[in-house]
Amino acid sequence: MSVSAAGNSNFISNEAIMEWMQTKTDGIYGHMRESMDTSNTRAGAEDALNTVKAKLVDAATRKLPIDDALALVNDTLKKYGDEFPEVKDALQSIADDLNPKQAAHLARPDDVTSKSTDAHGRIIKTTKKGIPPVKVDKEQTDSWSKQISDKVEALSKQDQLGLINIQEFNAQLNQAKQTASALMDSADKAASAIISHIS
Repeated sequence: MSVSAAGNSNFISNEAIMEWMQTKTDGIYGHMRESMDTSNTRAGAEDALNTVKAKLVDAATRKLPIDDALALVNDTLKKYGDEFPEVKDALQSIADDLNPKQAAHLARPDDVTSKSTDAHGRIIKTTKKGIPPVKVDKEQTDSWSKQISDKVEALSKQDQLGLINIQEFNAQLNQAKQTASALMDSADKAASAIISHIS
């Protein structure tokens, strides 16, 4: 990290020091901002994966249709899958398993009606049976939960490394500011000494 004097002069103006500091810190601020944005997005991906896991477990435990959980799986893949391969690794197989089943379920008629008749052909009983929705069992969700937890842990480790990078960028900014401040202080003292010798 060096600041050069203009031309053959040994004097460095405060303006030159400020320009150097601005040039030096612009790049650091850019990297720091990018790292912070990635860290925030990664945290959102982790939260989304944990919510998907909870929804799937809840659907299996309460024997609920997977509509809400599957919608969340698809939304999370769409939002974070391209940026974070871990999200795709965690959820793509779940989507590939459940989406075709859900599509087949939704393509069927809402109700199937069966009729019972007596010997004379008169209807004695009409039964309406709804098409059962797609559900998941505990064994499936246990496997999926482990898969999701492993990827959340991987993202969390990346986040820790990202925070170390952010701290390093912050240290570089502080160093640049301290260097500029020390140079300006030194230049001011030199200028004061010259003025005192003249007068």
